[in-house]
Amino acid sequence: MNGKGAYGRISDRTPVLRLWDVLLVSVRGELMDAEAEELSTEVLGEVHRWGPRGLVIDLSGAGLVDSHLCRVIADIAQGAALMGTPSALSGLGPEIALALETMGVSFRGVRVTRTAEAAFELFGVAPARLGSDENEDEENVENEQEERVEP
Repeated sequence: MNGKGAYGRISDRTPVLRLWDVLLVSVRGELMDAEAEELSTEVLGEVHRWGPRGLVIDLSGAGLVDSHLCRVIADIAQGAALMGTPSALSGLGPEIALALETMGVSFRGVRVTRTAEAAFELFGVAPARLGSDENEDEENVENEQEERVEP
């Protein structure tokens, strides 16, 4: 299978995306050992090439998380930290949290959040909130334009 699995390149199934100044790795489904190793190489290569402000590893779509994948995720986070990029882990369900705790995998220096959105906020990337001054200004402009239109 040469580490590419049934879906072609690992990033076809586990996207590694550059969003703003943050790198997002969204783990989907189950990864075989060779796929996890390929993911590690790809992510750390992107961290080296791009130098993002942060790395978010989202496990909300992950299937089975075995001891090897736990170790690979920890190694990715530690490798990124060695290159100056802090990491955040998001989307841990109860089963994954228990598995990580049982396996004794250390995520020293890695922040953990419930959602990918909260992880992005750790790195200064946050969506505009409804009701913020910016949104109110846009709504006022739209209302003024509607009032000016004559039938």
